[in-house]
Amino acid sequence: MPKAIRIAAILLLVLAVLLAVLAFGIGRRTPASPELTIKPEPTAGLPKRVVVVTTKALPAGQPITAADLSTTELQVAPNEGFPAIADVVGRVPSHDIAAGGMVARGQLLQGIAAGIMPGERAVAIPVDELAGVSNRITPGDFVDVFMSLQAPSEAGAQRDNPQARLLLSRLRVLGYGAEDVDTQQAAAQAEGNAAASQPEPGSRAETIASRSNNSASGGTTGNAAPARSAILAVPVQDAGRLLLAAHSGKLFLALRNPGDTALADASIFVTPPPVLPLRRDLDAVDAEAASRPENQAYAGISLAALAGESDGKKSPAAATATPAPARPRAPRPASRQGIEIIRGTTPSNRLSSP
Repeated sequence: MPKAIRIAAILLLVLAVLLAVLAFGIGRRTPASPELTIKPEPTAGLPKRVVVVTTKALPAGQPITAADLSTTELQVAPNEGFPAIADVVGRVPSHDIAAGGMVARGQLLQGIAAGIMPGERAVAIPVDELAGVSNRITPGDFVDVFMSLQAPSEAGAQRDNPQARLLLSRLRVLGYGAEDVDTQQAAAQAEGNAAASQPEPGSRAETIASRSNNSASGGTTGNAAPARSAILAVPVQDAGRLLLAAHSGKLFLALRNPGDTALADASIFVTPPPVLPLRRDLDAVDAEAASRPENQAYAGISLAALAGESDGKKSPAAATATPAPARPRAPRPASRQGIEIIRGTTPSNRLSSP
């Protein structure tokens, strides 16, 4: 009897193992529930917005024109894409953009390089509190550059001819200190997003947010390093003059109203001679090419020419300048020969000796 019970127990144990293996196999072959396999779409729940798309492939490094763009409705996040074509025209892709795709901000050239116009160069100059209008200049402002220069003199001679004058007018500020036009746009966008997600007034969330902002502003006040340089958008033909003046003299920035477009008329003054003179055998095409801004920058300018000294050499403009016409004078009557005597008592009587 005990032997039979033992055999029955072994059979039951084997049967239980077989049933467990069978149940495990059936469970693996059963399809998963549809609720577990379906993944939500990334754009599910987002409203459609009008965004800018490309009508053809855009190569990197080429400015975008209005003919390259179109608009369509897509389900995208509020901070993605551009809503208007005007926001993209003139921007430069940092890499190739496929045709028909949405133009994203990360696909376009960012930073200071995006704010430089054709024919301009970004040039950094040293500034301090006095030269930078008491550090009131911000990226995007327009400034005039004044130069304080000690005129060069011969060896051994005393320099007693300092000068101060306007060097360049209405230059655009691309960066000042640690700030530039790109960081300002990012800060403005972040401020707009923060305003859109502002907590309800009077709530606990608003109290916590205000305390965090106060602590953050209090921790950064006074810790910002003073600006030591400013980045200006300078016409390429004037970059050498600005660098030479910064090296040999002192530059001062004068803040101006953006709506003030008045500029100095350089055509009424004598053009300073370049460092590299032109060849004498230039034809008409080469002579016209010599006036291009890039070639003017390559010709350079010396310190003496920047200070207005010609060193005895006439500039090309001075050599070809026409002299001012003489002022006409009324003819004088011919004087009479002899000595004229005027009596004080009788002014009307005049005697002349032969």
